[in-house]
Parts: sequence; structure tokens; C-alpha cells
Amino acid sequence: MDNNSNRLQSVYPLKGKTIPNRFVAQAMEINTAGTGGSVSDGVIKRYNELAKGGWGIVFIEATSITKTHLARRNGLVLDKTNLGGFKRLVDEFKSINDKCRLLIQLTHSGRQGGAFSNKVKVYDDDQSSIPVVTEPELETIKQQFAEAIELACRAGLDGVDVKACHGYLGGEFLRPLNKRSDIYGGSIENRSRFITDLISVAKEQARDFIVGSRISAFEGIRGGCGTADENEVIEDFTDMFDILDRFVNAGADYINVSGGIPTKTPLLTRPLKNGDFYRISHYRYTKLIKQAFPKVAVIGSTYTTGDEACLSLAQENIKKGYTDFAGFGRQNLADPMFPVKALNRPETIDYCTLCGKCSRLLKADQNIYCQTRHSNNPYL
Repeated sequence: MDNNSNRLQSVYPLKGKTIPNRFVAQAMEINTAGTGGSVSDGVIKRYNELAKGGWGIVFIEATSITKTHLARRNGLVLDKTNLGGFKRLVDEFKSINDKCRLLIQLTHSGRQGGAFSNKVKVYDDDQSSIPVVTEPELETIKQQFAEAIELACRAGLDGVDVKACHGYLGGEFLRPLNKRSDIYGGSIENRSRFITDLISVAKEQARDFIVGSRISAFEGIRGGCGTADENEVIEDFTDMFDILDRFVNAGADYINVSGGIPTKTPLLTRPLKNGDFYRISHYRYTKLIKQAFPKVAVIGSTYTTGDEACLSLAQENIKKGYTDFAGFGRQNLADPMFPVKALNRPETIDYCTLCGKCSRLLKADQNIYCQTRHSNNPYL
């Protein structure tokens, strides 16, 4: 990386901690957990690789707060029985790199649960086979989240991400489509309540515990996040900004910006080659959110799709104040050493080819790895 790219290498103060640079390894599932969602040796190997890579922030892949609602058959689960494995993951990661901030993305699969698991949805719609989660059930789910947040702190993690993106349970609450008649639907205050309550719970864990949420700023569906009401499909962020304002007032330290729903608008979530329109849309979402919330750390997405221009694109957007961090998803599977190489030997970077093979493995509920980089799965 040339001297003009020093913004990517600059430190960032966040919640009393120093983030060593602006590279973020976004949560990328490898679907390789052990029995009951436990931390396997393959999972340890995966995060040890990222520890060596010199990232500023690493998000542990989407981790369920319950064994009964899973999106992946071999997805991670953070509960009391698996706490020891997460402590080992954190200890080994920190022994390699104690400067990187290691956070975990906590989730509930909602209607995105696999065929092998249970499914629930937030509001009634044409998916009649999926039950609407009741208010008492939601209180139980919130308690499971609270327990997982406490366990994350006990494991030594630097913080948590309460997942509210990509069509999972947390994101469904935020939509104008959510017309529940209880305290979790209808008004903006009610639709944001589930996430803001969990942000507040997480803020109580420790003074320097970093808390935030990954959101789909625009989902690309009628009445979805980023629209004005249940009958609109065109982008209008007024409603979403009111929700994010409640996140911030609840204590969110960062907003991690994504878009789309992989099962409905996959190109918006994961742009493919020549998908400049979708990538630039992400940059626009991030810019607007940063302008609306200048005092909150903002993490941008889809930088992987910039191919060999991704470093200059990230540098440009950070320099212009459109984002504080550049998030790389598929790129951190393709080359976990990406930040170190970018600083020292950029000519050796293995850039993601956007072949889509890792996404197909994810969709098929198989163990996930970069098939371009490896002929066999290195995490088994």
C-alpha cells in the first residue's frame, strides 16, 4: 500500500479502546461448528488465521443464541455449554494479536431457519406455514440474547453485534411491514424496541464493551427496511434514520451498514462481478448514515467487490468521511492475511474472484471455505 493510503492504516478510538486500523473482517460463516454449535478446531484455525492478518476489527461469524433456531446445520451457538470453547477461541486469538478488537455477531434465525430447525416470523404474511412469534416467546428470546451477551463478555470478547440484517429475526422488526399490535410492532418506537433493549443490556456488561448492530439499510422489498411505509419499494431513509436514532440513543457505538436479503435480493447483499451499481449503492447508504450520525462509528460494506481497486476505494471513502471503516466479507475468506499484505507486500494479495462458490456452499448448508484458494476444506 502506498503512502497515500495511510487512512486505512490510521488508528481509531472506540469506546476507550484503540482500533489499530480501518480494516474490518465482516462476519463470514464457515458452518464448521462441532456438536451443539460448539467451537471446533477448524473454527479455531479460521480465527487464528484472521488474527495473523492484522485486521483492525474481526467479527466472529453469525452465532445463534439458541440451539433450536439455526440457519446452518453446523452453525455456532453461544450458550453456557459452549462457553469454554469461546474462551479458548478468544485466548488463542489474543495470544496471536492482542491489538485487534474481536467482536461476535449474535443472531436468531427467525424465518431463515434451516429445514432441520424451527422457524418463526415477526409479523403475519403469506408464508402461512411459519408461525408468528408470540410476545411471551419474544421475552424468552430476549433473555437468551441477554445470556449470550453476558457470556460473550465472560469469554473475553471486546464486544457484540446484535444482528439486524439480511432477513433474520432482528431485521424483521424494523420494517414498516411490521404491524404487530403489541409493543414490538407498529410505531417506530415499538419496531426498534427489540434491538434497542438488547443494546441497552449489552451496554451494562463492561465500561469498554463495544456494542452495535449490522443493519440492511435498504432491503429492496416492498415495505422493507429503507422504505417509507408498507406500500413503498423505493428508497426513503426517513423511517430507517428514526430507528437508527433510537439505536444510538440506546448506546450503540457503531452501525455496520449492509443491504438486501440474500434469499430475496442477493445481488444487493453480495454484488457480483460488474455489479458496480449495487456496490456504489452501499457506499451511498454508508455516506448518508455517517452524515446523519457523525459521532457514531460507521462500518461500510462490499469493498471486496472492488477487486484490485478495493484498497483505493476504501481509502477514498474514509478520506472523504463517507465511512470510518472498510468492511471486507468474501475477501477475508479469500485471503485472511489481506491487511498485512496490503501494508507490506500488496503484490502478494489473493483477491477474491467473486466466483460465488462460497455463497453456493452457504446456500447448500455445506462447510464453507474459499475454493479458489484451497483445493480442500482447511477447516475440517
